[in-house]
Amino acid sequence: MLVATVVAVSAGCSPHSGKRKGAAGRHASSRTAQAHPKPNGTSPTTAVPAPAPKTAVQFVVRARQALSAEKGWTFALRGSESAVMQGQAPNTATYAATVHRTTAPAALQQTGTITTGKGERKAEVVYVVGGVGYVKEGDAGWKKGPVSQADIANDVEDPVAELDAFAGYSKSAKVTRPGAGGGSVRLEVTASGWQLPAARSRPALQRAVREVEPTLAQLRRAGVTATDGQITLQSSTETWDLDARHGYRPTAHRYAFTFLVPFRGGDITISQEVRADNRGVFSGSVALPAGAQ
Repeated sequence: MLVATVVAVSAGCSPHSGKRKGAAGRHASSRTAQAHPKPNGTSPTTAVPAPAPKTAVQFVVRARQALSAEKGWTFALRGSESAVMQGQAPNTATYAATVHRTTAPAALQQTGTITTGKGERKAEVVYVVGGVGYVKEGDAGWKKGPVSQADIANDVEDPVAELDAFAGYSKSAKVTRPGAGGGSVRLEVTASGWQLPAARSRPALQRAVREVEPTLAQLRRAGVTATDGQITLQSSTETWDLDARHGYRPTAHRYAFTFLVPFRGGDITISQEVRADNRGVFSGSVALPAGAQ
């Protein structure tokens, strides 16, 4: 995920830009049940298709089954991050990447570019193998750690793992069918108005909290004195678009959030948005480069 952004909030403090990650593809072939003749010569039987899902929880079950049915998937990522204070130019960064994610074994390769608001570009490479993340930005050396570690998790964009996490709070999702023909299903979870301490205990908001924490740490080093209880989640939205015609496989995942941090009679607005679009089946494998270990 992203390195946190920070705005200049006091004289002599230089801004540091970060990045955020954030474009549907061909689907996997559907699998049909084969009829098997009974040994006693009676008429062959045909497997009864699973009933169509109705609730958000049932849709997520089918979506996870669709992803696990293939060896791997390719996703296109695009996103942005900003920190804005009234009277100052916004501090922004964008990110674009391609992710290859295998399912058996579970592994990830993520190759992208961070672009700051000043037009500076930096390459980033991320691997996840065996539950360990490996991150390399620009000419810096490899950073290594478990994916449960916040500074590693914030650099990893893994739609398959995100869907697994979404299953834990999907019962609160709203189900809609955007577009004509009913071929697409959208699951959406929204939230607003939570103070930071309360947001930390909400499963649907834990990712947003984890990613905003480095930015808050930078702001405090720059002179922002707002307490956690004064920091508010203005909005959070997470959506999953599923292809109803092809096993409810995910075609796109988007999440976005905005926090407000009080400062000098106004607010510093911290926002992130990321979108991952499914580009189709990945039949290759993921292996760490020699220098990563």
